Amino acid sequence: MIKYLADDSHVRTLGRSLFHNNIRYLSWSCSGVEFVFTGTEVTAEIWTDWVMDEPWKEIFQGYAAVFVNDSDEPYLRFPVKSGVNSYNIYKSDKAETVKIRIVKLSEAAFDKLGIVSISADGEPSPTLPLKRRMEFIGDSITCGFGIEGESEEEHFQTKTQNPYINYAAKTARSFGAEYNLISWSSIGVYSSWCDDDSSGLPNNGWIMPMLYDYTDIGLEGILGFESHIPWDFGSYVPDVIVINLGTNDVSFTKDIPERLEGFKRAYMDFLTHIREKNPHSHIICTLGMMGNELFHAIDDAVKDMNDSRIYALEFDVQQKEDGIGSEKHPNRVTHHKAAQKLSRKIAEVTGWGYNNSFFD
Repeated sequence: MIKYLADDSHVRTLGRSLFHNNIRYLSWSCSGVEFVFTGTEVTAEIWTDWVMDEPWKEIFQGYAAVFVNDSDEPYLRFPVKSGVNSYNIYKSDKAETVKIRIVKLSEAAFDKLGIVSISADGEPSPTLPLKRRMEFIGDSITCGFGIEGESEEEHFQTKTQNPYINYAAKTARSFGAEYNLISWSSIGVYSSWCDDDSSGLPNNGWIMPMLYDYTDIGLEGILGFESHIPWDFGSYVPDVIVINLGTNDVSFTKDIPERLEGFKRAYMDFLTHIREKNPHSHIICTLGMMGNELFHAIDDAVKDMNDSRIYALEFDVQQKEDGIGSEKHPNRVTHHKAAQKLSRKIAEVTGWGYNNSFFD
């Protein structure tokens, strides 16, 4: 087998990623690479920074999945061991032309991955991009936090995190669209999650407006970069942008009028900035799976924007009878219902058709 770099001549990148020192770095949920090759076997050499000692190592270990020929079921799903290791990701008894997709399942907050090389008995080449493009901006819900957890009492583990089956990825695939997930657990627009608001100030040291303009600020710190790398908004122009933020802001706003007004102002400022960077996109502002307390503020913000291509959509709050995922997060049933509702809204505003079989 011959060793190849995961560069643009051999793979198509999925989501925001960074190619640095000949390594393709993946951090965001559902970021990855895709390629086609003719042969019998592929191995990938993958690096991760996650080296925390037991017992936390297994709880927050990085996970990846491999999909073959557009199947929605993973051919392989595996934890990524610390350091650089080689993984056999595809093998067949006979040579054939195969499409391979490597996807990061664990979220950016816990681990970073780097594809050091891809070895195959046939040269990989990048697949063609899809015509439709979507972007999802969110928090732990968009990361697929706890989606495969057995109960709300179960503590978080990366092995029960699966963004590939969440509302965002499912919606995008129902339209045959590419998708980027810009998501981070506990993050907000005005205030990220706070257990103690006694200072009277929002927890705004790490909020989504700080991350959005850059390829991957979290990864930069791990790699020791001295300056931030701006995201090239011209490299990926989404037809549809979905914002699902506010679930964590409510830990600070607490129905206090001046804080609610602060949230609304911050939300409108972020919307204005997103519109500046994406002048022609449809923007859908959502909230509700884990609580809809701030939806009225989002709805008011959308109305005050006076932009005919910005919309508000309230998701249904998760129901006990559908089951609840880890740490009270939505499970796959709730995500499925949200994807149905969101797909109908996207079809309404874009005129696109979508694949109903995703929701059978």
